[in-house]
Amino acid sequence: MTFSWRRRLRLKWLDYKWLIFSALILVILGLGYTGFSKLYASLGETRTPLDILYRTLQLLTLESGFADGIIPWELELARLLAPAVAAYAALMTLSVIFKKQFQLLRLRFFKEHLVICGLGRKGVLLAQKFREQGSRVVVIELDEGNDLVEQCRESGATVLIGNAASQELLCKARIHKAKYLIAVCGDDGINAEIAVLAFDLVGKRKGKVLTCIIHIVEPQLCRLLEKQEIGTRKIGAFRLEFFNIFDKGAWSWLGQYSPFLDTEGMRISKPHLLIVGAGRMGMSLIAQAARKWKESSPNGNIKICVTIIDTKSEAIKKLLDLRYPVVRKSCSLKYLQMDIESSDFEEARFLFDKEKKCDITSIFICLDNDSFGLSTALILHRRTKKYNIPIMVRMARDAGLARLLHRGEKRDDSYAALHVFGLLDRTCHPEQVLLGTKEILARAIHEDYRNRQKKKGETSKTNPSLVSWDELPEDLQESNRQQADHIGEKLKDMGYDVSELENWDEKLFEFAPEEIEMMAKVEHKRWVEERKRSGWRLGQKNIKRKKTPYLIPWDELDEETKEKDRAPVRNLPFYLREAGYKIYRLDEKDKQ
Repeated sequence: MTFSWRRRLRLKWLDYKWLIFSALILVILGLGYTGFSKLYASLGETRTPLDILYRTLQLLTLESGFADGIIPWELELARLLAPAVAAYAALMTLSVIFKKQFQLLRLRFFKEHLVICGLGRKGVLLAQKFREQGSRVVVIELDEGNDLVEQCRESGATVLIGNAASQELLCKARIHKAKYLIAVCGDDGINAEIAVLAFDLVGKRKGKVLTCIIHIVEPQLCRLLEKQEIGTRKIGAFRLEFFNIFDKGAWSWLGQYSPFLDTEGMRISKPHLLIVGAGRMGMSLIAQAARKWKESSPNGNIKICVTIIDTKSEAIKKLLDLRYPVVRKSCSLKYLQMDIESSDFEEARFLFDKEKKCDITSIFICLDNDSFGLSTALILHRRTKKYNIPIMVRMARDAGLARLLHRGEKRDDSYAALHVFGLLDRTCHPEQVLLGTKEILARAIHEDYRNRQKKKGETSKTNPSLVSWDELPEDLQESNRQQADHIGEKLKDMGYDVSELENWDEKLFEFAPEEIEMMAKVEHKRWVEERKRSGWRLGQKNIKRKKTPYLIPWDELDEETKEKDRAPVRNLPFYLREAGYKIYRLDEKDKQ
């Protein structure tokens, strides 16, 4: 309570300090003018109003406070207030200057920190969230007049003004010592250029890895780049990840509000989704819903119904078929070309069949404009109120109109069916942004290892590595990440590559026994080199002292230990499938 009271007081002071400061200046001038007028009158001196005003203004520069005779109380008070206010103004100015300089000085000693390029809505949210977790954050922003710069500095982040797509500024941000570099500028090209520059600066070094995460606006392009990066041979201490707020947002949205469960948590036998607005968010939502239904459906023959309303439904149909051809295998799609601001939409006849029955089970509003999205949700809410159909509205933030709606829910249960999903709040979060494809693969590798060892009767007491990912020491997490980094290299050496999984019914790929053996040997060699670089030594297993008995050639390992390398290779198709990819063999032309 005390902290909250002090915080509120501080925020109030920040809001009104310059108003109070200005008021004090006027009070000083008023008191000074009155005091000097009385003083000169008592001394029998005649002074013009301009002369008195000039002497009064000099109080603020500490040059006219001395006077003969009996000093009127007004002048006395003005002489005391003037230096105090002047000193405060000077201190405030110096504090701003020194704060910036101190942050720049402190930056010289930063390591294992985070660099964020771009201070838009995504950038400021990420900076604040990482600061709340205690991370050291450096932000690079091009526009010095950006209103979010000071807000970012108030959160404790160091802000550098300039073009992030320059080696000089990236060096100033000490990316050679950073742990993460996140590019969330408004242009995909600039984000890609930042990644290229970062690779040139740290890519070929040895030592700790810099993970570069760049935002790609177009979901399809993001997945294409992810696929390419998985199959790329890793070079040096540079790891590249991609993220897209629409794909991540759709997955998170469906996790929070499942369209396959009713209000009591029971499974709906035949869900019918209504999607209003099929832009990037809408199409990602349809694709993710189809995948979730396929993975969770006990009977693969049952399709979910999806009705799509958009002003460009014909174009959406073609795009959806091209980008997500597998969706048709899980969904029965119906397209309605309709202006959402039209009377036809207001009547909402699309909610009912010929017998005037409503079989819609959930509604998702995926419009870009918050106000428009909320008004659309309210229109549909009026038409579906008696059916208690959940209506989910995509908005930028869980604030503003979203917060107003939540307050309305507390006052009136009639709006309980309306739910807001703040896209930026849910996606621009450390856990979401850092969970890239390779991170997913690394966690899958670790979880698979845990399960296999537990089946053998081991526990976290007998094997300290059998803890959850979040409890795993950072160096062991990084070891799993480097194993994930090496997947593409092992596959390329065996004549394989990865592509996006387009058929969820496709049989899981299987390596030949000799291929598993060859890749297991390569993996063990890579692991030994990686462990030695990290300071591990040969000896009885001791994680704290960085000792392991397995820093020996493959031929000297026992069969049980060799199986620890064979198993992740054997399960590699499963790991990739979990991330939405599959393995395929390159033909002779591809090899050339």
